[in-house]
Amino acid sequence: MDFDDIVVGSGLAALGAVKGLMSSKPGRRVGVLCGPSRNEFFYYNAGRTVPCAFLGEGGLGSHWHGVIPTGGRHNFGGADDASFSALFAQFYPQAAAQLKLGEPGFFVPWRAIRPAAELQKLANLHTDGRLGVRLTLIREAALDLSFDERGASVSSSSGAHRASRVWVAAGALHTPALLAKSLAPRAPRTLVSDHAFCYIGQVDGQAAPRIVRTGDGLLYPARYDAANVALYTLRPAAFAFRRLDHGIEQRAVFGLPTGNAVAKITRRMSPGLLVEAFYNRFGFFGGTRTHSVYAQTPAIDAYELGSGDQLLRPVAGRIRSATDAARAAQPFANLRMSQRPELAIPGIHLHHTLDLKALAEAGINTPDSPVQVIDASVLTDIGPDHHSFKMMLSAHARAASSHHASH
Repeated sequence: MDFDDIVVGSGLAALGAVKGLMSSKPGRRVGVLCGPSRNEFFYYNAGRTVPCAFLGEGGLGSHWHGVIPTGGRHNFGGADDASFSALFAQFYPQAAAQLKLGEPGFFVPWRAIRPAAELQKLANLHTDGRLGVRLTLIREAALDLSFDERGASVSSSSGAHRASRVWVAAGALHTPALLAKSLAPRAPRTLVSDHAFCYIGQVDGQAAPRIVRTGDGLLYPARYDAANVALYTLRPAAFAFRRLDHGIEQRAVFGLPTGNAVAKITRRMSPGLLVEAFYNRFGFFGGTRTHSVYAQTPAIDAYELGSGDQLLRPVAGRIRSATDAARAAQPFANLRMSQRPELAIPGIHLHHTLDLKALAEAGINTPDSPVQVIDASVLTDIGPDHHSFKMMLSAHARAASSHHASH
């Protein structure tokens, strides 16, 4: 047998699984099929302006902006706050001391977790197995997958690789395609869930949000509504953005806390959006008199799977229903409501692309199955928070517990 475990994918979920397998007994062999050497984006729209998936080493995590929720809600896979804090501290030790789980908000690091680089670091340390797991990175895509009572096999361009267990983390769109071709043709769903971002309106006279600066990044406050429908954040409304709804129609970059986003906004010469970008990245300008209120909310079955240039077809009624619910639940007094409720922005948090019952009927993802799916394709309820770090935490917990139980 080539490996004890194979991880298919190299994004955040795959990284979580590999780190979870690090607790295995010395000499255990883990292979990672990182994806093809070519890099290919897939998009929400035919205009190819908003990416929804990435085929290549590091997955979409290579372009993830790093937002990590602190609310402590909807931690997937049974992981508790202690597990959240322990994994968080591996990447952001200076911020971990000031992290207060349970308080609504999010952490924006100076440097996001880049899965490809982290996997390479682990491979450099665990090449020969003397420090525990013997880790091998295979820079090829998984072509098909099979399993029997002896284990599982994954084929790539260099041949077949066998293992006792395969952890599938190829992403919300690519995992269903692999399983449909190989094992479970009835498992992929035709609908895809997501988060939707929407502009709620404006409030005046709010105290400046209290931002905590750490050596690793910034901790921002946020709010939930009473029913946990959405996560609400304030942004400074300056220049033309002081006018209700101004900017939401022209927005091409939504609050991305990266230098690249700031550069794009600067070229577009939008002072209001630039103020928001500097607030997102550095916490500047938070004390404006007027604040814009934004919401992030789950949009269940928001897209239909298509093909070609129009890979995802929005189901406008479902997206509108989700954003209307967020507006109705908003917790701010004296809010001037947006007059453009039809506008929403994709969350780039695609999930629930596999039918869990069909997976189980195919013998996948059951407790003793040689094939375990650990990415967003099997997440049915991600709540209003950013899900990427929690998805990595869930994969970490499942991989670690599987081998603790086998020792």
